[in-house]
Amino acid sequence: MAADMNLVLKVLELVFGLVAWALLASVHGFWAWGGQHWVMFVLVTCWVVTLLLLILSKAGIFSNDTVDLIYAILAALCYITAAIVQCVNADRNNWHHNYWGNPVFDRHAASAAFAVFTCILYIIDAVMTFKGKGKQVLPK
Repeated sequence: MAADMNLVLKVLELVFGLVAWALLASVHGFWAWGGQHWVMFVLVTCWVVTLLLLILSKAGIFSNDTVDLIYAILAALCYITAAIVQCVNADRNNWHHNYWGNPVFDRHAASAAFAVFTCILYIIDAVMTFKGKGKQVLPK
């Protein structure tokens, strides 16, 4: 059973992006510091655009390597800025520890980690698209 590498990358981008989004959304508004809106904008927008590009590509409606390359680069840049902002916000919430830990810090830190992982996936996607290997089939 062979799998399309582009499909695998897009699905991983969607899953990791959704986890980062869910973790960030689970932090209450009182703990939202400056930049949280940018982070949420990046997570949601990139997730929706990735889903649309995946659906359009697999349905055969629209597929363009140049658009995929430019989008992957822009998404990686946006994700890295969002991850940096999220790391700063996690550090701001690292002031209070109790016996059970600090759930606000933990969620911010986990969201930042998943944002970094998703950024790495977008970078891999951009490199694979640039080299023309994004459409190759993975070995069995």
